[in-house]
Amino acid sequence: MQTGRYDDFLETSTTFRISSMSWNNSDHALPRWRQIELALLDEIERKSLAPGARLPSEHDLAQNFGVNRATLRRALAELQQKGMIRIEKGRGAFVRETPVAYAIGRHSRFGQNLASQNIASEVRILRAAEIPAPADLARRLEIAPGAPVVFFETLSFADGVPLSFTRHQLPAARVPGAAVEVAGFSCISDVYTRYGMGDVTRRTTRITARLPDADEAHQLRQPMTMPILIAETIKIDPAGRPVDDTIARFAADRVQLHVGEDMAFD
Repeated sequence: MQTGRYDDFLETSTTFRISSMSWNNSDHALPRWRQIELALLDEIERKSLAPGARLPSEHDLAQNFGVNRATLRRALAELQQKGMIRIEKGRGAFVRETPVAYAIGRHSRFGQNLASQNIASEVRILRAAEIPAPADLARRLEIAPGAPVVFFETLSFADGVPLSFTRHQLPAARVPGAAVEVAGFSCISDVYTRYGMGDVTRRTTRITARLPDADEAHQLRQPMTMPILIAETIKIDPAGRPVDDTIARFAADRVQLHVGEDMAFD
C-alpha cells in the first residue's frame, strides 16, 4: 500500500495541464468562469485530478486559463458549492474524497469494514502510556477511580488517507505491560488477542460532532474549521465486562457512519 500518496498531495501541487479538448471545445458564449468550472469538472470526472489531490495555486491556474484571479475564484467557488472540491484557507483547493462507508456494529472491525469495499487499510499505534483513571473513565470501565489505565492512540488510513484518530483506554490490570510492549502490536485487535480477551464487542456507542482541536486536525490532516465525527464506544469481553473505552474521531467529509441494528446507544 502506498501510504505516502496523500502526503505528496499536501506537499506539492498536482502536475496539471487542461486537455485541449476540454478547454478549446468549450462553448465560448459561456462566461469565462463557467468555462473554467466545466474544464476543471471534466478533469475531476476523468480522474486526471484524483480524490484528495491538491489543485495548483490560484496564480498557476489563472495563468493556465489566461484569466485574472477574480474570474478563477468564481469558478472554484462554484465547484466548492457543488461539493466537487474543498477550499482550505492557507492551504489551497483539494478534490473532495469519496466518503468511506463505515459500519458500526457489535462485531465490526476497521480492516474488515474497508476490505469489504476493496479499500486498503492501515492502522498505526502512535503512542501509549499508563495513567490513573479519572472518575468518569473509571465509572465507564467499572474500576476504582485512580486505578491504572493503559491508553493507546491510533491513526487509521483508508487508501493512504487518514480516516480516524482513536484513543483506546483499557484497565491496566487486564493488559499488564501493554504500554511497554506496544511496539509489538499493529492494531488494537492485537492487544485483545495477546491478552486473551476473546470476542470483544461494542456494548454502546454515542455519536456526536464538533470542530477538531489542533492535534486532531494535525493527525487527520484537515483544517480546524472542518468538523469531525466522534464515536464514543464501550467495548466488552464475552462476560460483559468493559475492557476498552474508545473515542474515535473521524474526518467528517471522508466517512459515512452506518449504525447496525444490533447496536445500542447511550
